[in-house]
Amino acid sequence: MGLTVNVLDDLGAHNLQAAAQAALQETNAIALIELLEMLWSCDVEGANAVIDAVLLRLQQLRALR
Repeated sequence: MGLTVNVLDDLGAHNLQAAAQAALQETNAIALIELLEMLWSCDVEGANAVIDAVLLRLQQLRALR
């Protein structure tokens, strides 16, 4: 839940770069999936940039398995 709160705070402050960077640094795939689900279902300004970062990070984590 910490990741989601941090990303929402960054989005609320219109800091898309920080929000995307938080997703790109996350190592917990479950936290990323929860964030993706929340961003996908809500109409949050700037969410698309973070969704792209989450999907990229999930691909990276999958490649490491």
